[in-house]
Amino acid sequence: PFLDFAEQILPQSVTRAAITAAYRRPETEAVPMLLEQARLPADLAQATHKMAYGIAEKLRNQKSANGRAGMVQGLLQEFSLSSQEGVALMCLAEALLRIP
Repeated sequence: PFLDFAEQILPQSVTRAAITAAYRRPETEAVPMLLEQARLPADLAQATHKMAYGIAEKLRNQKSANGRAGMVQGLLQEFSLSSQEGVALMCLAEALLRIP
């Protein structure tokens, strides 16, 4: 019975084979490779940095009765958690909390 079942199993796709190969890969192997894949071209990285700096400057300079809580509330209203931007913002916030 097992042979009949095993013959019906299709070979893995390239993507699935890559996932299987990376399963439980040590962090010391995975992180350098992922960091390299996440690098932006210099011009795009500079534009991204400039935009992020501009947004942070504007938020800091806003006068709000709520202080820092108002800044966070403003970001949450601007980037809803149902959007990709909102999820990315929350991931960034979580990552920043983990930095000593």
